[in-house]
Amino acid sequence: MLYDKEETMLHKISRLLFGKKDEVPQIDKTKIELPRKQTKLPQAHSSNAVDLFLSSIKGVGHPEYPVLDSQYSPSSRIPCTDLVPFISKRIMERDITSIRIVMRAVIEGNPGLGIGPDWIDESVDNILSIPFENYVSFTSENASPELKALYIVAAKGGGGREFLITEEIPRLISWACIAHQPSWSTQLHSLAKKANSWIAKMAKDTLYWQEYGRFDVKEVPNASIENVLRAAILTLTPAARLQLFYAVERGGGSLPVLTNYQIRSLGINVEKTSKELIDSGLVLSSTSKEAIESAHSKQELVELCETYGATYRKLWKKEKLVDALQKIDSVVLEKIAKSKNLVSPNYQRYPDLRNVVRIADEHQVGFKLLCFA
Repeated sequence: MLYDKEETMLHKISRLLFGKKDEVPQIDKTKIELPRKQTKLPQAHSSNAVDLFLSSIKGVGHPEYPVLDSQYSPSSRIPCTDLVPFISKRIMERDITSIRIVMRAVIEGNPGLGIGPDWIDESVDNILSIPFENYVSFTSENASPELKALYIVAAKGGGGREFLITEEIPRLISWACIAHQPSWSTQLHSLAKKANSWIAKMAKDTLYWQEYGRFDVKEVPNASIENVLRAAILTLTPAARLQLFYAVERGGGSLPVLTNYQIRSLGINVEKTSKELIDSGLVLSSTSKEAIESAHSKQELVELCETYGATYRKLWKKEKLVDALQKIDSVVLEKIAKSKNLVSPNYQRYPDLRNVVRIADEHQVGFKLLCFA
């Protein structure tokens, strides 16, 4: 048994999916339409997969909602770990039931007032039925399942997928997928027309959409990351890739906090992904002034100057405060860096790391338009 409670979390979640024993059986109105090769696996297989997943995150998440992050309210639907590897593997195994069970667990703390959890099943089924291959192809065979898994996790917010273009989600999906070397079809132009038509319709009633820019795809994105770096990035889980790109964008910093709310909302176990990044060699422990400056607020640097007896002025900018600390002794910066677990991108080994965010952001338009596929 995974838990000492009378019923396991798996049974609790399964009740949500299949109904309580004493309830009148409900007709399943969300039967998935899959490609002909895909078949629904036996329930026992799905149960085992979910059970193993729950076992792998035991003690990581919320005490009552194990799939959710204990640092946030269950109503926020923030997973305690990266769900993409699990979901993408279930997609490849054609085990859609397990995906539904886990996604219902994500929204269990806030299923939606008066509507119940059925809508997340419909979102999962809808995303799995989208012919993404008509618009983008990849060099990696597991890229397409990862792409679908990312959109499935993003669907936990509810509402139409089109509204994701107002968030950071398409950018993060681009960060996670860029190492798979996306190749865009000219069909992207038809999605741009569809998107612009939708925006025009929304603009009739809402000022926000009146001011929202229209899509003008003159050429499909084609920038790519060099192969050695690409291979290194693909050793990381999707959540670790997001943490890496954020670290690059910030120029390094304190590894445990090199995320933002949007990254955390998709699900990340920072302790696990931080280890991935260090082991990959894509980031290195750092005592650089830039990393220290990035990892601290101005007030924190002022307090450090007080602690170490550095001569400073409160009006100084962060860069000058770090210089004041360095003038005391270089060992001071080493102590500060070690206490914060500071890292910097390994530009020496992977010079093209400097360009990965820019390259991924060039592809962001494609992942925005996939919201209209």
